[in-house]
Amino acid sequence: MRAFWLTPLLGFHVFIALIGHAFAATDSPGQSYESCGLITSEYLTILQLSDRGLSAEALTESLPDISEKAATRVKALISLANKTGLTETYSTIHSEYIACARVVYKHHGAPGPGTRESHFYHCAGENKIRYEISMAAIIGAEQIDVARQLPASYSNVVQNLFALQKAGGSRDLFDNLATELKHCINRVM
Repeated sequence: MRAFWLTPLLGFHVFIALIGHAFAATDSPGQSYESCGLITSEYLTILQLSDRGLSAEALTESLPDISEKAATRVKALISLANKTGLTETYSTIHSEYIACARVVYKHHGAPGPGTRESHFYHCAGENKIRYEISMAAIIGAEQIDVARQLPASYSNVVQNLFALQKAGGSRDLFDNLATELKHCINRVM
């Protein structure tokens, strides 16, 4: 009997191997909050464009001066989304982003206030909180219980993310998370 559950698992590991060096969540001191955020933003954009109908071929052909390694990562990312599902792939990317930022914090700590890097540090923290709220909504946690665990300043975020999950489902929720992260990052660009 063939182990059908193994195919998506292998696809996931191939994808992580391809992007692992890009995120460098392997305890490398060479990453920054900015590099973690920009890599994540690129991957999320690829997923969003794929979800809107662009194929891996169309994406790689339309990107100017794309390297062979980058084209391979685009194809692997879209292949993973096709095999394991879009929301699972979004979740993987957000998890890798959190891990990347955690490694940067381990090696460099929090950046000085008012610096370019502090902006990306802020975006990483906000994305982590929004991702965790979203995951709580997806698994069916009680909204009030989630809100109680966060500062009052996040009550509207909790309410909005739970409402988005209820109205549009996980796909809309992750698309919103991607867009919010890119808005945050673009405020410094």
